[in-house]
Amino acid sequence: MRHTFTASLKENAPELIINLINFLLYFSIELSIIFLPLLGVQLGASDFQVGLIGTCYGAAFMLSSLFFGWRSDTLGRLPLIRYGALIASLAFLLQLFAGNVPLLMIARAFVGFAMGVVSAALVAFAYESVSHLGKFSSYGALGWIAGAMTAGIIKEFNYLFFLSGILCVVAFLASFWLKEELGQRKKAPDFFGIIRRNFRIYLAIFLRHLGATAVWLIMPLYLASLGADRYWIGLLWSINFGAQFVAMRYVEKFNENKVFALGQILSILVFLAYGFTNNYRRLIAVQIALGVSWSCLYVGALLIVLGSGEDKGTASGIFQSTINLCNALGPFIGGVIAQGIGYKGVMFFAAFITVASFVTALPKSDKASNETIS
Repeated sequence: MRHTFTASLKENAPELIINLINFLLYFSIELSIIFLPLLGVQLGASDFQVGLIGTCYGAAFMLSSLFFGWRSDTLGRLPLIRYGALIASLAFLLQLFAGNVPLLMIARAFVGFAMGVVSAALVAFAYESVSHLGKFSSYGALGWIAGAMTAGIIKEFNYLFFLSGILCVVAFLASFWLKEELGQRKKAPDFFGIIRRNFRIYLAIFLRHLGATAVWLIMPLYLASLGADRYWIGLLWSINFGAQFVAMRYVEKFNENKVFALGQILSILVFLAYGFTNNYRRLIAVQIALGVSWSCLYVGALLIVLGSGEDKGTASGIFQSTINLCNALGPFIGGVIAQGIGYKGVMFFAAFITVASFVTALPKSDKASNETIS
C-alpha cells in the first residue's frame, strides 16, 4: 500500500510541482496588484496616471512574453521558468522602494518583464507535461484567491510586496524538481504563420480583454465609490477567482469553440451589470458569472491555439502577449474614460467592445473555422 502511494506520488510529482509554481506566481501577482490603484492615488496619481502605471506593467509583460515564448521553442521551457521566477522575486521586492509615481511605474514595468519571461514557457511546459490544462489553469485562479484574501487581511502595501517576492523565491526553488526532455528544438518557429493560423482567436481575445483591463484597474476605485471597504473589495475579487478555480477544472471537457463563445456572452452581461449597479453587495452573483466567463474564454482559447500546431511556446507567447497588450492599453483607456465621463462609462465601453469580440470570433464558414482551429 505504501509502495503504491509512493509510486503514485512520484508519477504525479511533475504535475504537482508545475501546478504549485503556477499557484505561487499568480499568488504573487495578485498580492501586488489588487490595491495598486489605491497606492497610486496615495502617491498622488490621477486616474489617468493610475492607468499609466498599469500600462507600464502590461507593455513590459507583452514584449517579454512575446520574445521569451518564441525563444522557449528553441532553448527549452525550464530555464526560462527558473530564471523568470528568480527575476520576478527581485522585481516584486523593488516595489518596496517606489516612493513616488514614476518609481512605481518603473517597478511595475520590471515586474511585467519578469513575468513575461516565465509565463509563456510555463503554459507550454504544462500543456506538454500534464494532461489537464484546465486543472493547471485553475491553480492560477487559486493563487488569485489566496492573493486577494491575503491582501484583504494584511492590507499594508510593503508587506504585500515583500511576500510577493518570497513566494517567487519558493517557485524558483520548486522548479528544480522539474525535468525537461528538450528533443529537437533547433528550427526557429514560423512566427507570422502562427499568427495567421490563430488570428481570429487572438483578435477576439484582444478585443474582449481590452474592455476587461479598462475595467479592472479602476474597479477598486469604483467599488470604493459605491461604499465598499478593502475587505469587501478583496472578498469580491476572491469570489471571482473562486468561481474560476471551480469552472476551469470542468470547461475543458466541452467543445472549446462553444466554451469560448459562452465566455464572451457572459462577459457582455457582466460588464452591463457593473454599469447598472448602485450597490456593491449585489455584485456577488455577478462575480461568479465573471469567473465562469473568464474560465471559458481563457481555457477555450488556449486549447484552440495550443492545439493548432507544434510551436506551442510561440503560440503561448503570442497568446500571453495579446492579453498583455490589453494590460498595456486597457488601463490607459480606462483611465481616460474614467477621467472624462466616470467609472460607469468604462463598464459600458467594456460591454460594447466585447460585443465586437463576439462578432469577430464567429467563423465565416465551416471551412474557415476548420482551417483556423485545425
